[in-house]
Amino acid sequence: MSTLFDQESGPQPPREVRSPIEIMALLKNLQQRHEQLTVTFTDRHQKFQSYIVEIDSAGKQLWVDEMIPREGDRYASLGESFRLEAWIDGVHIRWQCQGAEKVMLDDAPAYRTALPEHLIYHQKRGAFRAAVRRSLNVGIGVIHAKRAVSVVGSLMDISATGCKARVAGDCSHQLPPGDEFELSYLELPDSPRGTLNMEVRHAVYEEAIDETHIGLRFKQPGALMQRQIDRFVNFLQREARRLEKDDLF
Repeated sequence: MSTLFDQESGPQPPREVRSPIEIMALLKNLQQRHEQLTVTFTDRHQKFQSYIVEIDSAGKQLWVDEMIPREGDRYASLGESFRLEAWIDGVHIRWQCQGAEKVMLDDAPAYRTALPEHLIYHQKRGAFRAAVRRSLNVGIGVIHAKRAVSVVGSLMDISATGCKARVAGDCSHQLPPGDEFELSYLELPDSPRGTLNMEVRHAVYEEAIDETHIGLRFKQPGALMQRQIDRFVNFLQREARRLEKDDLF
């Protein structure tokens, strides 16, 4: 059976994330998916494993589990600084901790540390691109801030970094590659309409079906918009995996 996912070519450069909302979203995702953390103490070469077990956004604290091998617990108990790293869907996330305090959490030992004020987000492979069924009817508007160009259509697929849309008729001449449409928007399910800047990668008129297919890249969407996109992509991935699993039986 053919997969519903392709991968966009080319890794993205690392970026520093400082938005508290975006940092919380990334850490919550690591916790909920029980992604393994790699712990490296400053000036030590050995690596240890742990997991995020609790996050307190109001108190700006997080808790990580005891470390494997257990020698890591001794270094943490001494207050040594360390780096935390994790991988999720091809993205490398890392941040520095100045030290941790050993505490009891739900009757189990854990290490409490401050939430990072910034972390490094490095997408080292292309983002998964998930197909969008016509029945979902996810709307998109591609609107220029200065030129009188506004086209409305529906999504064909989407990833964390871009999407492909279909628009009725031939509008390819209005959408030159590299042009940015700053007032564009997405109408994702269960989310308010979100405005963002989109860059045209290609626009091709399909004469046989009288549609223009447009490849678009998201240009530095805000933290809230990125969360909505990521949540929708994750939903599509779960649905596709469920359908693939059902087809096996």
